Amino acid sequence: MQKFKRGHAEYRGIVDAPIDDVWELLTDWANFERWWIKPEDGGRPGPNIASVELLGAPDEVPRTRIVRHVTGSAVDEKLWMQDDATKRIVYDMVFRPNPGGAELRNEFRNYLATTMLDSLPTGETLMTFKSEFDVIEEADLNLMISLIERTYSDAILNGFRQYFARQKAQTVPA
Repeated sequence: MQKFKRGHAEYRGIVDAPIDDVWELLTDWANFERWWIKPEDGGRPGPNIASVELLGAPDEVPRTRIVRHVTGSAVDEKLWMQDDATKRIVYDMVFRPNPGGAELRNEFRNYLATTMLDSLPTGETLMTFKSEFDVIEEADLNLMISLIERTYSDAILNGFRQYFARQKAQTVPA
């Protein structure tokens, strides 16, 4: 019987945008390509995204996005809870089998994540990312935590920051 270790990752950062705008972007579940930063543009290293497909209606809970990578690997990210009042989502991630052979992080199991938004007095938004997961005993737990936290910081948070910076630049009169 395979043994597992428990992992926890957490990261916080500020986005220069109102909470309602950040919430709309976060909960637009199948369109995260709007803000995702590709590795060649300074995002987190890893396979590029080939496509994102939504299963379920855009405002339905639960709803799932299937994220397919150019390597042929794919993950299902199912949004289980979306609280519009408290600005909190809960989702899980399950790696899909890939007949082509390329696999993503098969060391992971039971990945469950929460993202929370809080409005700051400055009008900015604090994004808090937390996740719990299990990894096989042989895996380097600290490396797995680092990979997840870098996804939160380099890909998601910086993606949101760049998205809203582009929005501001487009609305500033010349």
